[in-house]
Amino acid sequence: VFAPNVGQQVPVPYGAWHLEAMDAHGGWIGSASDLVRLAMSLDPQSQAPLLTADSLKTMWERPSGTAGHEPNGQPKKVHYGLGWMVRTLSSADKFNVWHTGSLDGTSTMFVRRHDGFCWAVLFNSRTGFNPETMKFDVTPSTAIDGAIHQAVDAVREWPT
Repeated sequence: VFAPNVGQQVPVPYGAWHLEAMDAHGGWIGSASDLVRLAMSLDPQSQAPLLTADSLKTMWERPSGTAGHEPNGQPKKVHYGLGWMVRTLSSADKFNVWHTGSLDGTSTMFVRRHDGFCWAVLFNSRTGFNPETMKFDVTPSTAIDGAIHQAVDAVREWPT
């Protein structure tokens, strides 16, 4: 909230969060193309990787104990690495990683697939609040995720 509005009530998306204080855990400000560039830089095979292969492995590895395994000891299908959700696919070396974000009035997701394809979606809306669970069951970003995967999977050859 800017000086002329101090002390005045404003809509939650425009004044409930102090984004500058959230830089360590969220509240990043960027465009979809900025997020895609970030996701693409997390490739140890790129000419200028953001992190080393060892750092990426650490960031995405499955945690021990219940954080990464079901009560019966089987690995969870999805686990939380260091800041990223990780879904292991058919083999341990194939996985998709993503991160979502949501504040009042926003819903975002950026994805790096096992095949190197990356995308980001940003919505200036957050819906799907379930008052019974007190959680957002479906946000616009998670609702569109499956459709984007299907569209990417349907492409047989990308233009060069």
